[in-house]
Amino acid sequence: MKTTKTRWLIGVLVALAMVAASCGGNDDDGDADAPAPAPATEAPATEAPATAEPEPEPEPEAPEPEAEEAAPAEPEPEPDGLAEAPEEEEPEFQPAPTEEPEPEIELTATWRGVTADTITIGVTYLDADLLVELGFSPATWGDQELQIQALVDDINERGGINGRQLVALTDKYNPIGATEAEAACLRLTEDNEVFAILFGFLGPAEVANTCIVGTQETILVGGIISPERLAEARAPWVNERATREVSSGALFTLLEAEGMLQGRSIAVVADLSAAPQLENVTNLLREHGVEPVLETATSSQVADLIAQNQEWATLSERIRASGADTLLLVGNASAGVENARLNGLEVDIWATDSAGLGANIGANVNPESARGVITVGPMTNAQIFETDPRFKECLDAFNARHPDIEIKHPDTLELGEPLWFTSLSFHCRFFQILELLLTAAGPILTHETFAEAIANIGEFSVAGQPYASFGPDKLSSNDSFQLLEQDPDLGSRGELVPAGPMRDATP
Repeated sequence: MKTTKTRWLIGVLVALAMVAASCGGNDDDGDADAPAPAPATEAPATEAPATAEPEPEPEPEAPEPEAEEAAPAEPEPEPDGLAEAPEEEEPEFQPAPTEEPEPEIELTATWRGVTADTITIGVTYLDADLLVELGFSPATWGDQELQIQALVDDINERGGINGRQLVALTDKYNPIGATEAEAACLRLTEDNEVFAILFGFLGPAEVANTCIVGTQETILVGGIISPERLAEARAPWVNERATREVSSGALFTLLEAEGMLQGRSIAVVADLSAAPQLENVTNLLREHGVEPVLETATSSQVADLIAQNQEWATLSERIRASGADTLLLVGNASAGVENARLNGLEVDIWATDSAGLGANIGANVNPESARGVITVGPMTNAQIFETDPRFKECLDAFNARHPDIEIKHPDTLELGEPLWFTSLSFHCRFFQILELLLTAAGPILTHETFAEAIANIGEFSVAGQPYASFGPDKLSSNDSFQLLEQDPDLGSRGELVPAGPMRDATP
């Protein structure tokens, strides 16, 4: 019996010790461990009666289970607290659902060419096939209709513009004169009432751009902006190319950064078309600390080769007498490049305009005469094709829809092969600019919101322009410039190759 009672006592003591341990964090924790040694050595049997009376002692311990029950009660406020926390946070999340009805309220017919569901634009493009027939271009630009629609489909499959689908109406024009361009302007603006026109008109047809932004009061993304034509605009107008003044400033900035400007004796010669910009260019040169030793403009037409050669024979003597070591050509560089070599001028040649160099060097120019000519420009075609992620977006969009058509690297084309890359890169840039501005203009799409988007969008990147921006007084997107050098050994007529790093070269 003693043994049984002893074992019972030991069991009670052990249980009490375990209960005490389970209630850790009490001030009694230290004492609760004290009885533990008792069961380690059995107490003498004679002590059993003394300990038998404490049998009721487990009853006083009965409240301890209540303490165990009370212990879970302590965290009870925590669930209450947790329940209250979301209630406090709910107001922060309440406004979000109120945005859902906005499309129903705001997606309405806000302007001509804008409905609740669609934004209709016009896209003009050069009749490149005609240019080939007339001998003005060595190759066509591929099927531009396919390219345009592929880019439209890509935008729409990504959700469109602020919930609206984009609809593009195309119109091909002859750039040789303005008649077809003006007819295209009227078809798109009057007959189809588009919200905006993409690309606009180039070459001799560019005078028809005022039909779009002036007479027809329609947004234009493209064309060539001049102060005179901009003054006639009654609708927002931006383009993707830098003005001559901007590119000239970029040229001087990059030359100065490379240490090539200091100590130069520069003669500045503008062709007839660029004569109005001569003063601005020479003033920019002065801002960079260089006083021109000669500044003049030619008076002969670009197409009149005989008159050009005669004029340059005299002009070359003036350049030689001025002591110039550098000839800066403003405008079309063809006549200056060829005549400088023909007349034996030993000068470095710089050009503010890259358009008449590279593969587009004048047909009357000996490619060797242009060796080493320095100009400024954006990314080269090879750079765009090989490294530009924004162009790759458009290339992938086209390839996904037309896997049977190969857009070849521009430097691998044989003479006469379609210039798919040239066309796709142009259209890609225009569509990316348009998408950015339409998106920034918001659901209430009007001329006013589009103009606000131009003024406030700031910096961005598009195909061929890693640095680009618009602003209240900046209507041409390109800020991306690098020094380029003419290499006559590349291609059939020479190519421009990078002669310095790409920089954001505009203020």
